[in-house]
This record gives sequence, structure tokens and C-alpha cells, in this order.
Amino acid sequence: MDTQLFLQQLQDGAFGGDADVKQWSWWDTQLVIAAAGTQRYFVNQLGSVLGAGVKTLADTNMTTPGQMPQGNHFSAMAIHVMYNSDAAHGTADVQNLYDFIAETTVELIRASKYTMGEWRLHELVGDAIQFAMTPTVAGDNIPMNQPRFTGIYPLNEPVVFPALIGIEAAVTNHVAPAAALAGDKLTISLSGLLIQAK
Repeated sequence: MDTQLFLQQLQDGAFGGDADVKQWSWWDTQLVIAAAGTQRYFVNQLGSVLGAGVKTLADTNMTTPGQMPQGNHFSAMAIHVMYNSDAAHGTADVQNLYDFIAETTVELIRASKYTMGEWRLHELVGDAIQFAMTPTVAGDNIPMNQPRFTGIYPLNEPVVFPALIGIEAAVTNHVAPAAALAGDKLTISLSGLLIQAK
């Protein structure tokens, strides 16, 4: 390689003349619904309907529905899962949340038809044991009752989404979640490297 060209590339770093390389996540959010079925993530962009409101940047950063924007080339290296309750829940809903996690699967889809991976939500959130207990004495803390959720699942191989290629995550509740969880938010985020044309 030409020495001058090599030095120029080192100087450019992550910002080149033709494209930028960025650490990036694409995320999308849906509301938990108390029914069995599939919800499609990444198919509705910023500003689309979410419950009684619209999706803000806190809910999604998709700017084109269901596909990588023009001039973007994204390599997903990990899946992140985040759950946010709509309101304070009672003790009984701990088991309802465990059931929801155990009875839900996530499928990562490219170009609307190619399954790139499929997992139980239980695996993606990273907790090995879900075991709700009622303490014998009120206020007792039982370690078994406190799973440590990580919510980060590294992929064995990057999943590549070139520009204008469909991107989707299908989240399927195989059993209807408890009504108490309806309205809570589940966010799926794909984290990796984004090459973005200037």
C-alpha cells in the first residue's frame, strides 16, 4: 500500500472522505398487549402511532419503515432487550412478568423473509432462573427471587443489513400475557457498526 495513502487513512480514522463508521444501535418499542400473537418491530418509524401517542426518539430511531435507510450499511453484533413498566405493579405481577418472558420468542428477519436467528426472550434477557417466592417473613430478601437480568445478547456472527434491505424483529407471545402487563413497553435494540455515506 502507498505510504501516503496509508497515513491518510490513519488520519481519517472513523471519518473518511466517502463514509463514516459509527458505533450504533437501531431500536424500536411496542406496547405489551394481553393477547397471544406477533408484534413486528422496526417496521414503523419515528412519529408513527404508539398506543394513545406517537413514537418519539425514546421509542425508536427508525427513519424509514422496515428497512435500512439509503446510504447506510449496518452490521448488528448484539441484541439488547429493555422492559419498562407503564405503572407500579403489585407482587403478583413478578410471576406475570416471568411468564411473559418465558412464553415469548424473538425472530430476527432480513428482507422480510430470511430468518437470521430465533431465540426465547428468556435467553435474550440473560436470566437463567425465574423463581418467584413469597417470603415466610415479610421483608425477607431471597436471592432466588432476584434474577440478574443483563438484557444484552452478543451474536455469534454479525448480521448485515445493507441499505434499503428489510429489517424486522418478530416478537411472538405464544400465550397471552397477563392483563396487568398491558401497556408496558418492550424495546428491542440491535447494536453494532454503521457505515454511513456522506
